[in-house]
Amino acid sequence: MSIRYMRDILETSHNIVCLQGRGAALEMGIDFYDENFIFKIEDKYGMSPDEIFSSTFFHNRPAMFYKFYREEMLMKRGLPGVVNKTLKRMEDDGRLKAIVTRGMFNHSKTAGCRNVIQLYGHIDNNRCPHCGKIFPGSYVLEHTPLPLCDVCGTMLHPGVTLSGELLDTQKLTQAAEIISKADTLLVIGCNLASRLGSMSRYFEGDKICLINNKEHYTDRKADCICIGSMEEIITQVYPVK
Repeated sequence: MSIRYMRDILETSHNIVCLQGRGAALEMGIDFYDENFIFKIEDKYGMSPDEIFSSTFFHNRPAMFYKFYREEMLMKRGLPGVVNKTLKRMEDDGRLKAIVTRGMFNHSKTAGCRNVIQLYGHIDNNRCPHCGKIFPGSYVLEHTPLPLCDVCGTMLHPGVTLSGELLDTQKLTQAAEIISKADTLLVIGCNLASRLGSMSRYFEGDKICLINNKEHYTDRKADCICIGSMEEIITQVYPVK
């Protein structure tokens, strides 16, 4: 019932906005979002991911930070999955207007999606703080121990927002505006109480469709809910024609 109902909603919508949570990346095997990741990092580095992934640590111990950034993020980024590719197809069909995500691995952009608001930045947007030149993740991988700008020699800032840094308010405003204008809100890989899912408060449209791998008490706020494998569900609610 839910699969068929969600399919009908998506196939008759013309202004879908997707809130793409980290659960989709976790299902792809990105262990950066796994609960066990904390223990692995503490065993390997002697400190928690939160300690390392901070502005203070980056400025005080940049070599160790970039070791973490390379080995735990850049080298484990993976490739776009079924969810990313299906969203690309939905966008090509003129139904999906934007993706809003907290994910930092740039999977949707890599899959070819054009309008992606990445609230916390992404690993292919490493920036020289002096001259502003942008470098992809591959450049950081190749230049050790510290990636320096090939124009001015300044150490790059990672393309992601670190703990202790402010989020880009322009991105937040843009996301809120786009969500408010959608006719359907598609939430994948997070619940409606999460930081990303709570942006559904800006939604003024008709239907909220939720796809996640586990139930949550806030699910009742959605109009249509499908629980299970996100990769399997997304291909059923938006099949190839």
